[in-house]
Amino acid sequence: MLISFNKKYTFLLMTLAAASSAEAQVVSTPMDLVEWKYQGGKFQCSLNQQVQQFGEVSFIADAGEELVLKVKPLRPVAQYDSAGLYLQDGPWVESPTQKPLTPGQQMSPLEVTFTGMADALLDGMMAGQWARVSLMYQRPSTPVDVMLSSVNMSGPLAQFNECRSRLPAMSYKQARDLVFQFELGQRTVSTSQKETLKNLADYIRRDTSIRKVLVDGHTDSVGSNLGNIQVSKVRADDVASFLREAGVKDGLIQTRAHGSRYPVASNQTADGQALNRRVTVRVLRADNHEKSRVQ
Repeated sequence: MLISFNKKYTFLLMTLAAASSAEAQVVSTPMDLVEWKYQGGKFQCSLNQQVQQFGEVSFIADAGEELVLKVKPLRPVAQYDSAGLYLQDGPWVESPTQKPLTPGQQMSPLEVTFTGMADALLDGMMAGQWARVSLMYQRPSTPVDVMLSSVNMSGPLAQFNECRSRLPAMSYKQARDLVFQFELGQRTVSTSQKETLKNLADYIRRDTSIRKVLVDGHTDSVGSNLGNIQVSKVRADDVASFLREAGVKDGLIQTRAHGSRYPVASNQTADGQALNRRVTVRVLRADNHEKSRVQ
């Protein structure tokens, strides 16, 4: 039976190779050995497959970020000329078709990433199609086609999708510095600003390393200094109040009112004044040694 299966697998691999890049080295894990593995946490989910004689290919979902596909060879590779991602029919289809999805970007000698169409690739694999990663290296290196089977994928994929559904809408990179612009005369946060603040509060609640949330109110130079201090305080207090209502611990929040003292643009133009009417929110972790500077 083993000999029979190996002959069948060799035929299937030859079929796939015919649809792949010309004269490329085709690498793939035999279907009976394909294993997809899921890993998940509060801020990242991954689904990966070890490809025999090549390395690892992983779907990576980070909080607040687009799904990416990462390709990591076991050994450093030459700089590539191009990298392509394809969705194609399985080898059981007599005349397999393929669909190009997106080019890749080499991040280091050990990593090529694909963004933009990773969700479309995953959807296709959920429907039973296979993926092909085509790596065209600079001469004299041989092109490589990495074939990814959707065999044994359904269980780990369900765990991966469940993990993705629990990820916060923001990453720390997105949450740590936010600016909320205020219209002339506006003193409370708008509906769209509330949505952003909800996402921010959700992130802060999950990240136990957060030690401080700085809320700074600013105005343009129109009006008196005392009046501007009061307006900036009202705006900062409203942002802080919404964060508390959304579940952020009061002890984390520090509000400050600056009036027009720290402009980020010229107050001589309407556009500049609009930029200066703002509340900034800065989120600091316990291991963040940056100064709590005014923005």
